[in-house]
Amino acid sequence: MSLNSFNEFEEMHRSVLQEICNIGAGNAATAVSQMISSATDISTPQVKILAPALAGKIADMHSNDAEAFLIKLNGDMTGAVLFVFPYVFINRLAETFFPGVSIQKKEDMDEMSTSVVRETVNIVSAAYANSFSLMSGMTVDISVPESVSSPSAEIISICGANANSMCFVNNSIEITDCHKAFSVLFFPELNTIKDFMGKIGVPC
Repeated sequence: MSLNSFNEFEEMHRSVLQEICNIGAGNAATAVSQMISSATDISTPQVKILAPALAGKIADMHSNDAEAFLIKLNGDMTGAVLFVFPYVFINRLAETFFPGVSIQKKEDMDEMSTSVVRETVNIVSAAYANSFSLMSGMTVDISVPESVSSPSAEIISICGANANSMCFVNNSIEITDCHKAFSVLFFPELNTIKDFMGKIGVPC
């Protein structure tokens, strides 16, 4: 079997990709839990295969009214990961370190809260990417997080410039004591996923 497009994905491939990202999100959630000393939970991953323009539009929509950071994956695995932090989540996160803070919108962000968010992105992106490496033995390098408001063009350039379809997996990670969550959107490049599944013994 040799897949030439995400449109050729079978249910087995979707399920495997879903489980791969479930493990990645679980590791990221554990990292957040340790950081803030509070329990976390993850949603069931949603696997979507869409035309590149629509996938990019969804990424842009997720980034509205939130702090969003794009991570590029390099090495044996290529693709992009978008971390989206709504301001209600940032408020709960910042309260851990700066009691009494109030962050409801972008204008409320200051140097301290921005620093907390960026450090959280660094921690969760490393945990997320490392899980891929541990599962497959592939080298997974991550870029410096880039703050973005409209990530679609860059995501399409990385994952779907010449493709008729793109795949992304959407997870949310929630702080359970307040039900505030942030989102992780993973956009893999097709050959990366084929190589990854081959490494773990899944025909692709």
